Parts: sequence; structure tokens; C-alpha cells
Amino acid sequence: MPAKRYAYDPRYFQVFFQLVFMVYGLLYLGWTAEWGHYLLCIGGAVTFNYLAETFRQGRWPGLANWRSWGLSALVSAMSLCLLLKTGHWYISLLAAFLTVASKYLFRIRGKHIFNPSAFGIVATLVITRDAWLSPGQWGSSVVLFFFILTLGTIVVTRVQKLDTSLAFLLTFGFLTWWRQVYVLGWPVDYFLHSITTGSLLLFAFFMISDPRTSPNHPVVRVLWASSVAFGAFYFAAFEWKYNTSIWALVLAAPLVPLLDRIFKANPFAWRPAPFLWKTDMRKTAALVILITMISHDATAFCGFYVSKADGTLKNKTSQVILVHDGDRSTITMYNDFKGNLEDFAMVVPVPVVLKEKDIKVVDEKIFKTLNEYSQPRLVEYYDENPCDMRVYDMLKGKVAGLAQNETVVVGYGSTRKKDLGVRIEAKYLVGEYDILILSAKESQGLRTWLTENGYKIPAGAEEVLEPYIRSNLKFFVVKVNEAEKKKLPGNFLRPIQISFRSPKFMLPIRLGMANADGDQDMIVYAFCKRGRIECTNYRTVSLPTGKNVPLFVENNFGNFYANLFQHQWKMEGKAVTMLEYAWDVSPKTYLKCDPCIASAPSRQDLVQAGVWWMAGRSGADDEDGEEDGGENVYFTRLHVRYNRKAFPQDLLFQETANTGNFQTRYVITHPATGDLNCPEGKKYFEELKERRKDELEMLTHLTGRGTTDWDL
Repeated sequence: MPAKRYAYDPRYFQVFFQLVFMVYGLLYLGWTAEWGHYLLCIGGAVTFNYLAETFRQGRWPGLANWRSWGLSALVSAMSLCLLLKTGHWYISLLAAFLTVASKYLFRIRGKHIFNPSAFGIVATLVITRDAWLSPGQWGSSVVLFFFILTLGTIVVTRVQKLDTSLAFLLTFGFLTWWRQVYVLGWPVDYFLHSITTGSLLLFAFFMISDPRTSPNHPVVRVLWASSVAFGAFYFAAFEWKYNTSIWALVLAAPLVPLLDRIFKANPFAWRPAPFLWKTDMRKTAALVILITMISHDATAFCGFYVSKADGTLKNKTSQVILVHDGDRSTITMYNDFKGNLEDFAMVVPVPVVLKEKDIKVVDEKIFKTLNEYSQPRLVEYYDENPCDMRVYDMLKGKVAGLAQNETVVVGYGSTRKKDLGVRIEAKYLVGEYDILILSAKESQGLRTWLTENGYKIPAGAEEVLEPYIRSNLKFFVVKVNEAEKKKLPGNFLRPIQISFRSPKFMLPIRLGMANADGDQDMIVYAFCKRGRIECTNYRTVSLPTGKNVPLFVENNFGNFYANLFQHQWKMEGKAVTMLEYAWDVSPKTYLKCDPCIASAPSRQDLVQAGVWWMAGRSGADDEDGEEDGGENVYFTRLHVRYNRKAFPQDLLFQETANTGNFQTRYVITHPATGDLNCPEGKKYFEELKERRKDELEMLTHLTGRGTTDWDL
């Protein structure tokens, strides 16, 4: 007996799967629920579409026939909710309007030219600087890859455009493999990290596969999708742009009407399709299995150090100041070196040959200033006595200094004796450092060059060096000039600051893993003009903040936070960057923290950190002769705990328009004192008992440790 068939619109599948992805992001990835943004996107898109249909038809469309005018708008609005980020309600409404407007303004022979959501996103990004995309928000995991692959396959199969998605993915995947593995020599996990990102797969199955904006002819459709993949790959690999798939799709969209005119084929139309119960039950069962597989737990330094001795010295914790605007970056590296200064040297990959004016030394106090200002904090409140109504208006912030692991580094030797494909591009004396800028033809030659000069390369460094060499990066090699060092007081090394122009906004942590001894920590103090800096190839996660914790945390806040960070890092899947602080520190800003536990960085501090656009305003000269660019300075503190398994790629960053303030702060509340022998006092005792219970539960939630695990 044939299975009973039911009619349905394939777009219902799309909306359902988009809802699944949103729930996944909110519940498993910890997204902030931007309900206002969601409601404005969805409500605005449906309303605008209804009004547009009214104008087109010359009458009010019936609400009972909402599928004919509202379902497509709902699909496009859900894409906006999943991809577009903004801090302003009117930007959400603008994106919804532009998305719907593109359907009616740009059409030929009844067919859209642009994918509505792609056009809405790109147009919003071009028109305003208050919106952005977060390509790293989905993370990257094999489980998520197969999950999206399965859901997406069902969706595009229902609209008979699976060929478009596969053509895009296969072309983009092959080109990425060719570039990363074959040409540059990166390991396979580096490549897998690039093609299993959720944002790429969502684009492939829910945007480029749109049947109303892709060519009608199946062969032409495959070639067109491949061309979009080629454009996305080129701009990502060679121009260092982000979200290139959406931009490539919008640029390629005007070709579709021409291709449809040349290569005739039946146009697509939305029609109810049969729902075969038994077949779809098997697919549904497969989805349930994949959903149960998704588990939230499932899933340095910029260079490396070489040594004259046995090469066993390790890099555990480091601090870096990163300043960025446009194509210009300034990186300041902190050297917490202890030992014989003759043994110090470090090797850092840089994108260009640095000039002498691009290298300087700075006072190490800038790192202390930034760390004390932005580090996690403990806030104390005092309950008022409900019986005598005395008010304790007391608020004080305390921070217990977190233990910092030492970063130990050692050095490199004299000039090479024979040609090994290593070339000295430049040689400078800056402060107490002798600096060489090297280029190399292959990793073995660079390894041999350093070895013959008396320095042992750490195991595993050669594998990592080769891709940097093939990428035409240079190597910034530093050692101590003993004569110059003797002129300076103390036995410490000042931080080194380098500046350069390059479209690459990154920190090359993979080279630092050559000295890895387990997990490594890096604190990144980042400055830009626009808003927060976030990672584009790993998730950027905000640590829990504003939570009430037990009173005994005050006596050991450092241990509390160390446990909290470790637990949250594991819970988030390890392949994440943790946001610890974000604030507008422009000199014009009155409130730079709440509460402040240390002085905010001054103008002079900002210039010392490398914020070059403040130089003219602090009395210093901008060596490039550029305008200072105003007083906007936004400060982001990221804490990265990384290892070889969880971080197959270097850290890639982008500047966003997110100007929301954030700080990791935890609250203890002291009980009221004095005579509490009154009805209000008895009620207060009952409430206090429940609050203490909640605080203990919160402690376990934050740190994964119960009360018995703490030394009270």
C-alpha cells in the first residue's frame, strides 16, 4: 500500500532549521539573546513585504494567504537574525527594509537579481558602520559540520538545488586545500578548521542555494556556484578579507539574468511538495541522532624561543599589546625573562621587512598599568540593617593578583658560515637589542642556519616554520646587545614594539607552540578606534560576570578566578578566546570602568602602548606624518588559553562596531550588623539563608568545584 502523501511548502523546512540553529547558538554556544534585534528583523521584514505586495497588487493581500507574501520574507529575516550583528534597533530595521526592498527593486522577468538577505547584509555594512558579521561565532567542529550538512542537504534537496551547494563547497574546499596544504604546507587540521566553520556551511545551504536568485539551467548553475566559490576564496586567501562568500555572491548576482537569457531552462517556482512519511521519518531519526551527538564539551606568544643549551626552556604565559586601524598594526611584546641575558633570543614571523623606525623599546610599566586596570575584579557590598534602616553606602573593588607563569626565553648566535637560503634583509641596534630581519627559502635551511650559530631549535619548530616561509613571511630575530644593556639600570629586558602595514590582522601563535609544555596562556590588550576586537576563526566568548559568590572568595580570589577560567574554558570546548574586559577609554569618556580598581590609561599610556593616532594630542610626533584620527580609543582584553589540538590556526582578528562595555566582576555581599531583633530582621535572616545557598550553587556553576573542595 503506497505511503500517504501530504502537501507542504519547502520553505517551512528552511524556517524550522533556521530556528534549530538559533536555539543551538543561544543554548549551546551562549549567545546573548538579542530579542529586540530578532523581533525587529522578523516583524519589519514581514511588514515591509506586506506593504510592498499591497503597492504591487493595488489591494491589501489577504492574511489567510500569508504564505504567498510572507513566508519568503520570514526566511530572509531569519538569515539576518543568524548572521548580522548590531547594537542599534534602527540598524536592524534598516537591514530588514533593504532586504525586502531588493526583492522588488532589483528584478528581471519576475526573478530577484540579488539574494535578499545577502543584499540586505552587504548594503547595511556599506551604508552604516554600526553593523558587523561575526564569522567565528559558530565555532568549528566535525560534529557541527555533519549536523549542518545533513540539515542543509534536506533543505536544498526539497528545492532541488543540491547541485548549487555542492558545487560551491567542493570548489571552495579544493581551492582551500590546494592553497593551505599543497602550496603552503599547513597540516590537514589547519585546512579542516577552515572548511568546517558553521558560517561557511550555513551560507552554502541556506543562501547560495536560493532557487529564486541562482541560474535556472543546472549546468550553468554549477559553474556559477563554482565562480562564487573562486571569488570568495581569492579575497579570503590573497586579500585577507572576511565574510567573502556573501560579498562574492552579491557581486556575482547580476550575472544570473544574463545567464538565464543565454541558457534557456524552466524557471523555479515555489510549489507544495509531497511529504513522504516513511522516507522523512528515516531522515528525522538521523537528525535526532546527530542532535544528541552535539555536546558543548565534545569538542603565547607570537614567536618561539631558541636556546644555546638543550632547547628545553618553555613558553607558558605571555602578554601582548595589539593596536590596529585600517591596514596598520602595532604589536608590543612583553619579555618576562629571567636568567643570563647572553642566552636570550626570540624569533617572530612578520609580514614585511621592518624599518628601523618601526621598532622601538617601551617601558614595561605599560603592561602593569593595562593589567591592573582591566583584570578581573571582586566587588564588595554591605547589606543595610532593616531594623534601624542605617545605610552603608560602601562600595570598594578588590583584586587579588593572579599568579603569572614565567615566560623564559634564550638566544641566538653569530652569522652563518655558508649559504643555506637564509638572507639578512636588515640589521638594526634598537635600545639594548641587536635585531635581524631574516628571509628564508625553506625551513631546513633556517633551522640549520640557527643551529650552526650555536642554537638548538625546539622539536616541532621546523614543521611550523615551513608554511610561514612559503607564505613569504620574514623573521624578526632579537638578541641582547651586552654593551648597550650595561648602560641601563636593572637586569630586566624592556618590551619590544614593532609597527607595520599589512592587511593581515593576526597573531601567529602556532610558532610559539614549538616551545609548548601543555596549555599556554596569552593576554591580549587590544586597541582600535571603532569597537571591540574579536576573533574571526575561533569563537569569542564573554566570561560570566556580575555573579554573587560566597564571602570566603574574598580571601582567595586568585584561586577562585583560576578555577573559574579553567572550568569555563573546558565547558566552551577549549577552542575559544575569552573576553575579560571591553571599554571605551577615549580621553573624552568620563566613566572608564565600574567599579574602577586602578587608574585608567592616560594619553601618555596610550601612546606608550602604540596608539599612534593619539600621538599628536599627547605632545609626541606621529612618525608617519598621519592625522591623529580623533580621540576614539576602544580597549579589549582577551585571554587565550591555547594548545596544538584545539588551535590548529593562528589567531585572526577583526574590528567590530560593538561598543558595549564589559568587565569580569564578581560580587560578595556582607551581612547586616547590629540589632536585628525586629520582624523585618527575621525576614532578612530567612532571605540571607536562601541567598547564601544560591551563592554556593553559583560557585559550583562557575568553577565546577563544590564547597568541600575549597580551603575555607
